[in-house]
Amino acid sequence: MSSLLDVWRAVDPEARLVSGSPDRLATPVRGVARTRAVAPHLPPLSAGQLLVVDAGVLPPGGLDAFLGAVTEADLEPSGLWLVSEPTHAVEPAASDLPVVAAAGNAASITDDAIGYLDAEADHLATLAVELRLAAAEAALADPQPSAPAGVVAGRLRRGVAVGVDGALASLNPRPAGRALATRFAAMHARLLGDGTSSAVGAARRVRDGLWIMERPIMAGSSAWLFDDLPFARVDEVALDALAVTLRALLRRQPAGPARARREPRLPPSSGDPLRDTLLAVARANGRVAPAARALGLHRNTVLYRLRRASAELGIDPRRSEDALRLLQEAGAED
Repeated sequence: MSSLLDVWRAVDPEARLVSGSPDRLATPVRGVARTRAVAPHLPPLSAGQLLVVDAGVLPPGGLDAFLGAVTEADLEPSGLWLVSEPTHAVEPAASDLPVVAAAGNAASITDDAIGYLDAEADHLATLAVELRLAAAEAALADPQPSAPAGVVAGRLRRGVAVGVDGALASLNPRPAGRALATRFAAMHARLLGDGTSSAVGAARRVRDGLWIMERPIMAGSSAWLFDDLPFARVDEVALDALAVTLRALLRRQPAGPARARREPRLPPSSGDPLRDTLLAVARANGRVAPAARALGLHRNTVLYRLRRASAELGIDPRRSEDALRLLQEAGAED
């Protein structure tokens, strides 16, 4: 049966846990209900249902008062999904009932959650295909592990790392998660030294509350997810899809010391330095340093041109949508 964590990660990975115990995120979800009523005038609720609540109905006492009314009504939800405006602040409550908060539309979130519960296997299969295609496209544009790893990190909003020949070939923090990436990098050698890999569907919780899930790619190479919250089924599926792409990518590269960091291959100059710079950064998956090396320019020169393009043209190839458009246009011209 799907857990609260599974529904959360599948429906909106940008949602955040604002209150309650992370340990209760594994609570099974037996349905989804939505309320527009103001506590204590709450509708009947079956035990184990996820309750989607518009933040506008919270009483003056805030989340604590609302959860108190839920308890007084003898309701036993698996958790609350609080829908609010982006600027709406939510104070944590004393209860350990998990409360997930995100901006959006309560009706849409309710429909999406019900749809996921009704067809979880189909949703996961679709996700696997989408991620494998997106990761493959990224690897074609830049044949380095960081390219497909960055795609998965952006989609999941989880930290993603790739190790090749005992070294970190890619370390992609999730948004606002750079401290977690630093922590993972510090323990990377210890993870290699213990000689054990997480089995499919399993994860390790190491010190400082960091969760780690690993997938072997090939001999001496692995891919990891890391975060300060446990993993859901979507994370397992995504890591498996990334491992497939990375396995194909690394098999095409020379083994041993010759597996050096490759720079993106660039077509002949178009005669427009600004356009060449934008394309180089797009092909480098938004990374400035390798694009500068490929162009034979100083990094500051590339940064200056990026600022100019952003100010004059509204284009920044470090944004995925701009990079994709630039690459598509260049492909059409070729």
